[in-house]
Amino acid sequence: MTINVARLKAMFDAMSGLSNLGVVPEGEQSRASFRDMASFNLLPQHIVANPYTLLFKADSQSHRTKLQQVLPLAMGIVTNEDLVRAHRLRLLRDELRQIETELRTRRDAIDNWKANARGAFYRAQELSLLPPGEPPESLQLLIGLLQKVVDAGGHTIATAGRVTAAVERLKEIRRREETLDAKISADRRRLRKLKSLARSVLDYDEILQEQRASVVGVGWFRAQTHAETCILCGSDTDAAKQALANLEEPIAELSALAASTTSTKPMVDRDIIAIQEELLRHERDLLALRQTRQAFEAEVDVEQGRSQSLENVYRFIGSTEQALNMLGEVEGESGLADRAEALRKEIADLNAQANERERQSRAERVHNQISGYIPRFIEAMGVAGAEGKPVLDERELNIKFEREGANRPDYLWEIGSGENWMAYHLAALLALHGVFLARGTTNPVPSFLVIDQPSQVYFPSDTFDAFIKGEQPAGGQAQRPRRRRHLTDIESTQRIFSSLSRAHQSFEGRVQIIVLDHADRNAWGDVDGVVGVVNWRDDEDFLIPASWIPRESRDADEPDENN
Repeated sequence: MTINVARLKAMFDAMSGLSNLGVVPEGEQSRASFRDMASFNLLPQHIVANPYTLLFKADSQSHRTKLQQVLPLAMGIVTNEDLVRAHRLRLLRDELRQIETELRTRRDAIDNWKANARGAFYRAQELSLLPPGEPPESLQLLIGLLQKVVDAGGHTIATAGRVTAAVERLKEIRRREETLDAKISADRRRLRKLKSLARSVLDYDEILQEQRASVVGVGWFRAQTHAETCILCGSDTDAAKQALANLEEPIAELSALAASTTSTKPMVDRDIIAIQEELLRHERDLLALRQTRQAFEAEVDVEQGRSQSLENVYRFIGSTEQALNMLGEVEGESGLADRAEALRKEIADLNAQANERERQSRAERVHNQISGYIPRFIEAMGVAGAEGKPVLDERELNIKFEREGANRPDYLWEIGSGENWMAYHLAALLALHGVFLARGTTNPVPSFLVIDQPSQVYFPSDTFDAFIKGEQPAGGQAQRPRRRRHLTDIESTQRIFSSLSRAHQSFEGRVQIIVLDHADRNAWGDVDGVVGVVNWRDDEDFLIPASWIPRESRDADEPDENN
């Protein structure tokens, strides 16, 4: 059987057990694939100590957005069943929106037809399809009568003077329309006057407030005039007391006016609201009456006798039947309204099955496991960790530190140095693999972790060899000493391998840890469980052996000696 790239990808996707549904039902994100899981398997050199990026591929916006959705799926917080349910909910909601839109359109048309139902009743009488008389007040009874007219198939009733009766009814409709129009005009005039009065009350109140402000000190003067002498000039006179006594009556009148103004405004506001409500009601009634009159005028043509033609009878029956059928589709047992209600019930049932509380419980359990593992690994590394509880931030795809009493958390890029950043990268990825392993057979992430150059924070580039040999780095410049806590650089590098070895043992060997580093056996030779597979230094073969590369590709890379 021929295996091409597409079939190989499909095979690995099937082995991962990931759903083939998109990770975001409403968006354009594709399905989660085994290739997305590589973010949890690789710590490249540019990521392993990068404070701004915790995961492979999270440094590009497109992959970052998808990883925000993939991470909860990989950790088991969101399950395949949750994805199926979310996609089903999207389909149901889309269908419900379409049905509700169609329902609104149909109901608007039906409401317009209901407003003309009385006109249809009169038209049926004019066509001798109904006996003389006034239409019933109940809309259901009126619809029932019109349904009987349709069912009768154009059967006419012998009546006399029906044209005269139609003309009289048209006159009555016009009279009622004129009466309503007059009421509306009166309401509008009254509303304008009330609004003008409200503005006048406000203006008057402002004037009164200014006047009250000008006599605000009268009370103080009155309290000071009990002395024998005038408080202003010091003379023995009653002139000040007399002047204040003369002001008492105008001030009292001013206070009464201000109080009445304050109580008047709410009364005016209530009257304005009442008039506006009455005006809206009259306008709705007038609109319905005009629709009835227009329909009646369009159908009644006494002079030409068109109202008695057989063609008009059938046309009337056809339009009425269509309106009644539409009404049945919307309000009938198998109509759109019932379908919309059934969709709402199914959506409610699916939301109940989602069990948001259980999902939150899974998330809390997973994050507690991660937050508990990270400090233990940091301590084993001998690194001065950050203050606060480390938490995996699913949105930022990074580590944050929550400190008690702090207003905001600190993020990885805000703390420590390259040593801390590298240690937290290793701790976070190993903590994630602990979560993945706990999922058992449902784990979609391959159980290996490749770490590239973790010792670079201690020995940049190839300075490890120079350090071991006691040589100076390239360029003849001695490496600038860095402040260390209590371990030397070589001891700290050894701690990387010993900590990874303990992690491998704690996982019972179920996670393969592959380290690519320029540090040699001096850093890891005495650590249990560490196996040196190959040394590519000064060799032709590296991570990808030359034998794997097609001959024509190698020839293309070699310079042409004839040129």
